[in-house]
Amino acid sequence: MVSVRRVVVPVLLLVAAIPAFGAARKSSSHPPRELHRAGDHWTAYNPPDPATWPAGSKSYTIKQGDTLWGLAQQFFKNAYTWPQLWESNTWITDAHWIYPGDVLLIDSETAQQISNATTTSDATTPPALMPDTAAAPAATTGTSTSMTGDGFITAADGVGGSRSPVPLGTEFDVYCYGYIGDPAEPMPNSIQAWEDAEMRYQAGEVHQDITGAAGDLVILDGGTATGLVAGDTYIVVESGEMVPHPDKKTQVVGREYIYQGQIRVLCADDHHARGIITQSCNDIHIGARLKPLPQIPIPLARIPDMPAFCDPTSGKRNGFIVSAQGGWDTALGEGLLVQVNLGQADQLQPGDFLTVYRDNVLPGERHQVLGEVGILTTNTHTATGKIVAMRYSMKIGDRVEIR
Repeated sequence: MVSVRRVVVPVLLLVAAIPAFGAARKSSSHPPRELHRAGDHWTAYNPPDPATWPAGSKSYTIKQGDTLWGLAQQFFKNAYTWPQLWESNTWITDAHWIYPGDVLLIDSETAQQISNATTTSDATTPPALMPDTAAAPAATTGTSTSMTGDGFITAADGVGGSRSPVPLGTEFDVYCYGYIGDPAEPMPNSIQAWEDAEMRYQAGEVHQDITGAAGDLVILDGGTATGLVAGDTYIVVESGEMVPHPDKKTQVVGREYIYQGQIRVLCADDHHARGIITQSCNDIHIGARLKPLPQIPIPLARIPDMPAFCDPTSGKRNGFIVSAQGGWDTALGEGLLVQVNLGQADQLQPGDFLTVYRDNVLPGERHQVLGEVGILTTNTHTATGKIVAMRYSMKIGDRVEIR
């Protein structure tokens, strides 16, 4: 059984390698407008004085063209660990934008830990893509073979895995998917109308523009009396279907809640508020609910090998895939998100792994291992994960077991 060291890092943004201000790319967000002079340079932040850092702290002055991605490669020898560099400099509020002249704190202890965990192979190759150069076991008569990486392996052996810690997901995975929760979860605030509702109406048209997207101004049903705070950002949630238990059709796991985007409240009084959609994952509808934006760390972990053909089960808690991207009729493979009916109450945490399996059709035979799921977020009795390795396609109703 592979021992997995779990490290939790701050939210992994979709665009990590955005150059320092002055070398922007099209895929970046708009730069902050409130720049001010700090010493000999301009910045949008209020970086601390390096003189206040602990004695012996290592620092680095940002230069034109630097990115957190590139600096993580430079100092930690692993570009995928750039969120840990961000974690050491919490005054950077938008990792898309860093400014020449600002001084970063380089956490030497973190750098040493990552250096010890990172292979001495070509450091510029992403860990998940490093070719397997180890000698492949010889195929014996009667075993089926498949290709993984650059070497042949047999179905008798474990497959998958990564040599060093890698992020198990992205910001999109955790902020644009959703969760399974209490069907009666209270969410008192909602979208009441669009600020430009009258301008949207087109006389005689069958299809009217009734949805919102990033940049649209909204009128909210709710205010300070129901918890809204001007300046805060909230996640937009739409209620989905009730999720049945795959093995007990009369039982319900919970209600599916779908994340649709984010809204920043611009102003609020007791019972009314106005805001702007700052991010949209899908079309946003009138009536969608708001809840405080959760700060979701992206787990960083080394993906374990899948159990081999003859490996025994872990003996830990097991459950089912109860929901997934694409629904009941979709064959699930690597990279897709799934939800399971195991959670915090079952000692499941972000960064843990589940083995996906299916009962064997032959009586008395071991179950059939299908793949591995890395857990991104957990609730009390449910969790969201991403398929990080597969041997065969999976589906809703397949079983999962904690590694």
